[in-house]
Amino acid sequence: MPESGSRHRGFTLIEILIVIAILAILALIAIPNFIEHQARAKVSRALSDLRVIAGALEAYMVDHNDYPPNDGDLSVTPVELTTPVAYIAGARFVDPFAERIAIQRSLTEGTITPWYTYMRIVTLAQAQALAHRPPPNEAIDHWSMNNGAFEKYGHWRLVCKGPDRVYLSTSFPPPLKGSDILYDPTNGTISFGNILRTQLDASGRLRK
Repeated sequence: MPESGSRHRGFTLIEILIVIAILAILALIAIPNFIEHQARAKVSRALSDLRVIAGALEAYMVDHNDYPPNDGDLSVTPVELTTPVAYIAGARFVDPFAERIAIQRSLTEGTITPWYTYMRIVTLAQAQALAHRPPPNEAIDHWSMNNGAFEKYGHWRLVCKGPDRVYLSTSFPPPLKGSDILYDPTNGTISFGNILRTQLDASGRLRK
């Protein structure tokens, strides 16, 4: 008598290759969209973080009649905002684009900081009145150093590295090397530019 039931046929090599090709095409479509959505989420987080830090800076100013100095040789979010008075809750905020930041031959070559960049800006007269010379990374608005910094930024500047993860670039002239170029998503979600917030403008647009 003939065998009952049906025989199950396995997939042929061609069928397996077709399935793999379809999966590869779907991945090529999905991965760029995932990366773009991830970048947009990080931009939103950075804007929110900078808004909170800006509020903390102004609250510190009310209490101390001055803005906090830069933290040593690294332009990170000032520790004075967390201790002894917690103007911002928890640890200093980490730049969401700083996990694998590329600093292209910057003045601090080899130094990678995961925090947002904070720069206090003082006039030459203010610097001369200080008991101790400001750290090298503080912007003294003087014709030979950071001429016009106070007019452009006000008393402080906050920077997020942006989706390109590049803070400085040798494609731009010193001393700023492109660090004041504003990120614009209309140029592409992942495009050159930093996310800025200054005392004078929450959007980071510079005063001319």
